[in-house]
Parts: sequence; C-alpha cells; structure tokens
Amino acid sequence: MTRTPLAFAVASATFALGACQHLPGNSSGAEQLSEAEEPVSVTVEEPAPLPETAACDVLESRGWEAWVNKMPGPGATPTIHVIGRVDMRTGGYTFDWQEGPLDRSARPALRLKLVPKAPDGMALQAITAEDVKYQAPAFDAGYSRVIISCGDTTLGEITEITDVF
Repeated sequence: MTRTPLAFAVASATFALGACQHLPGNSSGAEQLSEAEEPVSVTVEEPAPLPETAACDVLESRGWEAWVNKMPGPGATPTIHVIGRVDMRTGGYTFDWQEGPLDRSARPALRLKLVPKAPDGMALQAITAEDVKYQAPAFDAGYSRVIISCGDTTLGEITEITDVF
C-alpha cells in the first residue's frame, strides 16, 4: 500500500502528539507531587448573560412615506399618515403600532415601532408582501423625521414629510 505525503504527515503528527501525553501512574521525578502539596482549586465566574434582543418577523421593508393631512373643515385636526410595505414569512399577519418618545426639539422626530402579530391557525406558507399604515393626530409644529422600527431593527427613516392641504 502506498501512502501520500499528506497521510504520512498526519501519521507523523499523531505519533508525535501521542508521545507527549502524560499517563496516570506514569510519573517522572519533576512532575511528581509530594503528599504535602494539595491540589489548587480554581473558581471560574460565569459571564454575565447577554441582553436578549427583540426579534422581528419582518424580512424586508420598502416604500416608506409620510405626510400630514391639514385639510381644513369643521372639526378637522391635522393627521399624520405613514405607509410602507413589509415582507413576512407567512400570510395572515396583523400589525399594531407603538409610539415612542418624542425628542425636545421644535420639530420632533416621531418614533414608531411596528408590532407584527403572527396568525392563529392555518396561514399561507410563503413570503408575502403586506401594506402597513399608521394614522394619528399630528403634532402642531410638524415632525423633522419619522423613524420606523421593529424589535431592535430600524426598518426605515423618513426625512421628507409633506403637508397636504
């Protein structure tokens, strides 16, 4: 049987490592512990647990737009509208929105968190594109930008918010 150079190198390395092992009961003078010496115990602290990241079921998002509807009329109030499109793993998702804190600037940034809710029961097992919409009374001074997030992921940032009359 012929051996390739690689097989010969592996066999040589295995033999060399085997010769370096210390077998119990085989003690040389330098490695022998006296009976007066006690084994040293080492305490290892466990690392602090990493904070859990909030997962998001959104695979991808696109087409984010925002505008403030300032149509006049009796009892009309300015309303902010935010729309976009998200790709989900399955069909049948519903979506809720959570408003985050506004900063203290004259025209604050609106922070929105998209909260997808998985369907109960049977659902289409394919990646589906879903339209998402947000609507609420607008801040009188308007907004400098809108930041949309889901879990720990920023889905989009809208910096051009138009006023519609």
